[in-house]
Amino acid sequence: MGYNYTDLPEIDIYISSDYSNDGKVTTLQTATKGNGINIVLMGDAYSDRQIADDTYKADMENLYDNLFTEEPYKSFKDHFNVYYVNVVSATEGYEHSGAALGGYFGNGTLVGGNDNAVFDYALNAVSEEEMDEALLIVAMNSDNYAGTCYMYYPETNADYGMGVSVSYFPKGSDATTFAQLLHHEACGHGFAKLADEYAYEDMGEVPSNYVSEIQTQQNDWGWWKNVDFTSDASQVRWKHFLNDSRYQYEGLGAFEGGLTYWSGVWRPTENSIMRNHFANVENGQYFNAISRWAIWYRLMRLTGSTTATRFKNS
Repeated sequence: MGYNYTDLPEIDIYISSDYSNDGKVTTLQTATKGNGINIVLMGDAYSDRQIADDTYKADMENLYDNLFTEEPYKSFKDHFNVYYVNVVSATEGYEHSGAALGGYFGNGTLVGGNDNAVFDYALNAVSEEEMDEALLIVAMNSDNYAGTCYMYYPETNADYGMGVSVSYFPKGSDATTFAQLLHHEACGHGFAKLADEYAYEDMGEVPSNYVSEIQTQQNDWGWWKNVDFTSDASQVRWKHFLNDSRYQYEGLGAFEGGLTYWSGVWRPTENSIMRNHFANVENGQYFNAISRWAIWYRLMRLTGSTTATRFKNS
């Protein structure tokens, strides 16, 4: 005798039907200095009703409110244009398929999505030419803890962290954690192309072929200004900062471990946002002097470029 399927419980899935606000752009601020550096915010796995009841708006404004709380972003806030774009997904969250930007969760803290869909939505706010140097940020409609930034390889060389980026991380349930992820993934990796400063003992020594790859990206594109492969104070990339009296209380030196590797790579300070994700001045967990300089330098030098292959960092 077959099972009576009418006894199964009904699955209640809300499906969006109103896409009239999909792609609508809201300007959160316009630069009052310089040409304006573009930041485009958007959310994934939000339904039409979550846009209609201002849930989406509140999450985008929360992103914006936390973008400029750390230096040097705080002091240079007036150099940025910030927009958010409505993205209507068929379903809410990631329990069911239907996320418009294709958000997914991988192993550990790895997340990602359909970058091409992100680019298409961003084009509602910025031109294709401007896209090459835009910072694109995706808030995922989930309470999970995760975050990954994808940086696109530029086709032309420069020394200030060239290339468009897409940062993905869940909106989360804790405001402090959300801000930490934003600063690490988007403001650190995405805008300034900073390296991770944390390390795992089981990763061991950084491989020589990876060293060569990173050094090429440092020299050709201006990426990864906050790590080096020597502890020699006369040779390390931030050597000019070490004897600068302006930074004498910032704990600068050469601390082994970075790029997730335990040895063979050095970072400028014991702690920072790029090491622990936390912004806490008392514990030295903020953008260290080298990272602040990298952010400032790119901000000052930013021009357009073209992009090719992407590289992920979490």
